This record gives sequence, structure tokens and C-alpha cells, in this order.
Amino acid sequence: MIYIVIGLFVAMAVGAFLRQQSRHPSPPPTTESFQPPESLDLPDTETEDDSEPGFVLSAKPVTDPGRAAGATYSSHAPAGEDSPYGLSSEPKKQAQAKANLLRWCGRSGNIQAGNIIVPGPSAYWSQGEPATPEPSCIDITLPVAFPQQGDELPADGAESYAAMSELQRGIYLTWLSGARIQPPLHICYPAIWLYGIERRTIVDKLDLGMCINEAFRLLPLLRWDALKDNLVRFITWLAVKVWMPDEDLLALCKKMKVVPEGLLDILLNSYANSMLPVPSAVAFTVARTCAKLRRENQPYISHSEESLQTFTPIYKDLCKGGLVLLKPQNTLKISYKPSNPSITLSKKDNESVEIPDFFSDLGVFKTLVDSWEVFLAAKKLEEPVPDLADLKARPDFAGFISSLRPEDSDLPLISTLGNVGKVMKFSTSPDVKLTGKERKAIVDTAQVEGWQIIPDLGISGREYNWDDKILFEELPLGTQLSQPYRVASFVLEFLCASLAVDEDRVFEPLRRRMNEYFTLTEEDNIRLEAQRVLDLPTQYGPEYYGEFLCAWLSEDERKKLKGMMIHAASLLPEFAENPEVNSILCEVLRLREDEPPSAEDLHKNAKQWGSEVLSLMTLLFKSN
Repeated sequence: MIYIVIGLFVAMAVGAFLRQQSRHPSPPPTTESFQPPESLDLPDTETEDDSEPGFVLSAKPVTDPGRAAGATYSSHAPAGEDSPYGLSSEPKKQAQAKANLLRWCGRSGNIQAGNIIVPGPSAYWSQGEPATPEPSCIDITLPVAFPQQGDELPADGAESYAAMSELQRGIYLTWLSGARIQPPLHICYPAIWLYGIERRTIVDKLDLGMCINEAFRLLPLLRWDALKDNLVRFITWLAVKVWMPDEDLLALCKKMKVVPEGLLDILLNSYANSMLPVPSAVAFTVARTCAKLRRENQPYISHSEESLQTFTPIYKDLCKGGLVLLKPQNTLKISYKPSNPSITLSKKDNESVEIPDFFSDLGVFKTLVDSWEVFLAAKKLEEPVPDLADLKARPDFAGFISSLRPEDSDLPLISTLGNVGKVMKFSTSPDVKLTGKERKAIVDTAQVEGWQIIPDLGISGREYNWDDKILFEELPLGTQLSQPYRVASFVLEFLCASLAVDEDRVFEPLRRRMNEYFTLTEEDNIRLEAQRVLDLPTQYGPEYYGEFLCAWLSEDERKKLKGMMIHAASLLPEFAENPEVNSILCEVLRLREDEPPSAEDLHKNAKQWGSEVLSLMTLLFKSN
């Protein structure tokens, strides 16, 4: 009984205490604490006391011009997984730092500086002097002057974007806006741009694959050995740090004529001591791109699936099924010291990484080198020899080419099929269509003279007219255009027609997008870039392409093509969620508009789309 009384007493005491607390609640939290900028997406944080909460600035890339006001990094951001800058000692200063945050604009965004819009610069920018010192940062408040015809270009360089003169900034921004496919005028321009790539990968530890790809793309344009060597070390070091998947590394190596040995070491390491033969695609890339394995007077060969198919049986025969590698005793130590003066590596980041050195003993590659020589001999025999009887007008054709581009002119060589047909002595009456034989004769004649005709004249089912505009692009004798390039060229042309593209700011991102779908070489990209003079605007509407695509492709194949087109258009803000794009494509490809995309299509990446479309489109192309 006594226990029951004690229990009732305790319950009454606790109840009284709770009622007293409810009459005197804790004061509400203050509303005068720091308020984050409205444009930032900040994670919720919990605090253990009444002090101001700590805010983390989200480390996300600016993915479209509409997010230009959104911050991506700040030197005032407190420590956290989203922030590469460490603890802030003065959180209240975040509001003041909004105007001069160091921001990143990647391949899918734009920067406007002065009167120029730079698409996909892969660079840092700020609105005012950045709070975080960065020599590559494009301060959009600084004045810019663009060179005029007759201006003397500056022969000196600068240590940072801020230190450049107004004219140097104009030259630099013009180079960036051209997608960095032209050799830079001075070493300072690629060097300063690379400062930003170093910070993005080393400090922020983001966009590693994209930065490797961009560095690869820049490599052939550099004529300064010191900068080129440093870039090779950076690419190799970064590839080791992230240990790129074999398929990604192989895709990058396919685009180059010469690949650094360190990257080839990484590529071969997966097969050492496995007792499995090196795949023919890897062996082909090593034999094609390794300078140490090249014998005197051997020509450089660009990657193509046709060449790989010729090489594969030769390689497997002479190497008895394939090259089997043992892990070598010698190793290479890979380390990298950033050239960016604002970056200081930690001891952990500066650690060297050892990789096997397969090229310390070239004897292990003897059978591969022999296979390559046999392949080169076979390839030479495969080169088509034009029938001179079909090329009666060669001398006149050479004169015709010369007349298109006067001396000292750098204008594109544009003409029409009708003008070429007259030189070739064909009947060019408007009511007479080109035959396949006539188109082949025109293409063969151009190739003998060292020219490629754009667009491709070998697309099956496409109707060609004598008044069609064509572009002449230089093409070394014997060069075989790869199927990925031919499909990419057509898809780009069809995209421009379907989206009614008439501005370079739209064409250029689409052109670069083709690299994400297909394996393209630097030469392929130059050809696609030249194509803009025909595609802005295109000669025909999308219905023209739908006519022969519907005749040659099944409904399922047309769905795949439409899916890739929608995927490609989605990177541009004006087309990202525009229902008209889907409506146009459904109409010209004769598909039901109300059918939603499958879950599988929604999760495909660019490479998957490219592989499927390449497979279904290859049949449309006849071998020229």
C-alpha cells in the first residue's frame, strides 16, 4: 500500500512541474540572425546552441545562363563536404561576398563578358575581384576591347586575366568563344586557361573526366614544348589519380595521333598478368599512337572502325590470338606540381603514384610492331584507285577549285553541285536528278584533288539537287572518313534543321555535343566546325530529312533517333523543356506524339544513345 501512495505522490509532483513550464515557455529564436542570399540552395543544419547557424554554399556547376546569379563556391563557406574551402571564421561576411564569389561555368553554361558570349568556357568567373585569388578568373566587370582588322596584336603575355590589357582580354575571350579549336596566339592564353582546369580538379575535385577530355583536346594545338610537356604530365597524373575506366581512357586515346606513354601504361595495366590477350582495339591504339613503337617513315593513321577491322585478323594471326603481357619490373613515378601559383598542394595530394612501365623493354611488343607493318601494307592495297576514265575533267576541276578561293583569302570554299556538274560535263538541268554514279564521280574527283565535299553525297535515299550548296574541306589523299563522323555530321545537320538553328551560340554547343555521342578525332571536329556555314541556316526544313528517314528506318529505329535528338537538345535552355521540339520530330518521323519515353530511355547516357544511333544509321551510308 505504501508503494501505491508514493507512486501517486510522484505523479502529482511531475504533473505540477510540467504545468508550470507550459506557463513560462522558452523565448522564440531570434529572427535577426544571418539570412542567406535567396539565390543559393543551402542545406538545413542543426545547431546545439543559440548561435547563428553555419551555412554551406553548394558546390554545383552553373549549368545554364539563367543560374548566373547562383553562387557555386565561396572563400567564406564553412567546412563541409560541399565546400572545398574550409572553415569560415566570420560567417556574417557571406552576405558581403555574394558579388565577388568565385564561380565555375562548365561546358553547358555561358559567360557574357563585354559584348561577347562565351559558350561552354570551362572556366571560373566573378563579378568583381574574386574573394578567392585565382589568376584564371574572368572578372566580367573588367573592360574588354576586341581586335579590329589592321590592329597590331600584342606580342607580350600576362600572368592573369586581371593583368591582361583590354585587347588581350578580347583576344582571349574570342579564343574561348571559338571552343578552343584554333591554336592560341600566345602561350599565356592556354596557360591561364589551364590554371582554372587545375583548380577545378585539384582543389575542387570536380569534373575530372571533363577536364581530362578538355586537356586532351587542347594538346594538339600547343606549339610550346614546355607547356605541352606540363600538360602531358597533368593528364597522366590526373588519369592515375582517378584511375579512369578502361573504356573511357580508350575512347580518349582513340582521338589522338600520339598518346603519352604513361597513359598507355595505364591502359595496358588491366591486362598484365591476367594471361588474357590484349584486345585488338587496345593493341590497335597502342601500335597507332605510341611514338616509341613507330618505325621510320611510317604514316600516322587516325582511328576508324574500318581500319580496326582490317588490323584485327592480322594482329590475332601474328600474335597467336593476341599479345599476352606480364607486369614489368620497372615502374614510372607519376606526380604533378600545379603551374597555377594560387594552388598549394597538401602532402597527401602531392604524393607520387607508381605505375608499371611497359615501354622500358620494347622487345615485348615485337609481334605487335610486325602486325602493324603488315596492316599498313594491307591498308595501302585497300585504298581505292579512282577510275581515271570517270575523272576526265581533273585539270578543269583543279582550276575550278582555285577560282573559288582567290589568293590570300581565307573564305570557305562554297559552291553548288550544279557548278561542279558543269565542270564535270554532266547534264545539270533542274529537272534532272543526280545519279549515284555522278555523285560518286564528283566525290572521287574531289578526293584526288585533296578535298572533301560537305554534306556527305553518299547517303542512301537522300534526294540531291543541282542547286544544293556544298562546302569543300581539305582532305589528305587516302584519308577514309569514319562512320562515327559521317553519322555525327548528318545528325548535326538534321538537328539544326529541326531546331531552326540560325545562331552560332546554339550551333556550337550542339557541335561539341557530338563528341559525347560518338568517337570523333580532332580532324572530325574541325570538319564539323566548318559545316556551320551550311547549317546556319540549313537549306531544307526537317520534313526533307523525314522523307527518306521514314523510308529507311523502322518505327522503333525512328524512336531511337528521336530520343537522341531530344537528349541533344536538352542541353540548351531554350529547348530543354520545349514541347515543340518533340512535336516537330514526331511529325517529321511519323511517330505518335502522346507516347511517353520509356524508363530505359530516360536513364540512357550520351554514349548509349550514340552507340544505338550509330548502329541504325550506318546502313544509310554508302562507301565513297
